[in-house]
Amino acid sequence: MVDFLSKKFIRDYENYSDSKVRGRYGILSSVISIILNVLMAVFKMLLGLVTNSVALMADGINNLSDVASNVATLLGFVFSLKNPDKEHPFGHGRLEYLSGLSISVLILFVGFQTLWEAINHIISPEPVTFSYLAVVVLLISIVLKYLMGKFNLTIGKRINSTTLIAAGRDSKVDILATLVTLIALVSSLWTTLPIDGILGGVVSLIILKTGYDIGKETIASLLGAPPDVNLLEELRKFTSAYERVLGTHDLMIHDYGHGRRYLTMHVEVNKNEELMVIHEVIDQIERDICDVFNLKATIHLDPVDLEDELTREMKTVVSAIVSHIDENYSIHDFRIRRYAEELTLIFDVTIPADDLTSHQYLMELIDTEIKKYDAQFKTLIEIDHSYT
Repeated sequence: MVDFLSKKFIRDYENYSDSKVRGRYGILSSVISIILNVLMAVFKMLLGLVTNSVALMADGINNLSDVASNVATLLGFVFSLKNPDKEHPFGHGRLEYLSGLSISVLILFVGFQTLWEAINHIISPEPVTFSYLAVVVLLISIVLKYLMGKFNLTIGKRINSTTLIAAGRDSKVDILATLVTLIALVSSLWTTLPIDGILGGVVSLIILKTGYDIGKETIASLLGAPPDVNLLEELRKFTSAYERVLGTHDLMIHDYGHGRRYLTMHVEVNKNEELMVIHEVIDQIERDICDVFNLKATIHLDPVDLEDELTREMKTVVSAIVSHIDENYSIHDFRIRRYAEELTLIFDVTIPADDLTSHQYLMELIDTEIKKYDAQFKTLIEIDHSYT
């Protein structure tokens, strides 16, 4: 079904990395979801009124919230297709994340509303009128939600869209909610207990959990979630494979939406390399990273002295000192500045992102340990928190 619709409505449909193609996929998925969710919401809410079932009404309202979510997603993809402009030089890709956040808010609002209704039905239960038509509608709804979820997940994975993947996961939760509603409706045949209100409350809790999970993921993306560890490892291996590259560090990825991700990194090279030659190598790496990983890269050169015996000795000593303080600590950009009779060790120490150790304390501790080894050295230390 995905391939059939893609071929019919999307030009160059297999070029998933293209931002325009990606946007059209998102629009196609959103429009189909809106149509199906509107039909399900209307039928369920009408039958909920007829049968006096709060669980059926809750399920219908849940579908109605899905419509609002689909509209938000649609708008996110439509605006993400806009080219960068003066006010938004990095494009409009983050609107997709904002649409995901709006989905979360809507789902949470609906969840609290239906939970309140369910509590009222438990406190003041009202008889539910069984309807075979309602059973048929719920069964059809389960089938449609399954197909919709599979459709959104397939497209979401193809174009790497967290919003569509979230919508696909939401469909699975909707299936569970509809099954609970079906149980509540059928149970009205043999009991007068407030099963409908209780199970309506269960549906509400499912809705609230879904809204929380989606909100958590989208907020993480907006605030700046750490990049994928596997991607960083691939980038390190890819870059280190080039001749004249001795090592990499300080990799950072800034995400402005799909196709608008920017990489900055430091590459270590021999300080005796000819500047123009190494500049050509770095330019080639930046172009290749863009082609292979779809990342716009900016690479900073760090010259390394491979021939100075004192530099090699002290780098080994300092590395051991830092690792002894904490095995998760590491150093980079190590060099010795010689000025008159003064020797200064200059280097950066990378510590974990959540490490709360005082930077001043850490610098003083490292300086003290270095002077225990050799008092002639001064230090100039920079503390970096890991971005990975």
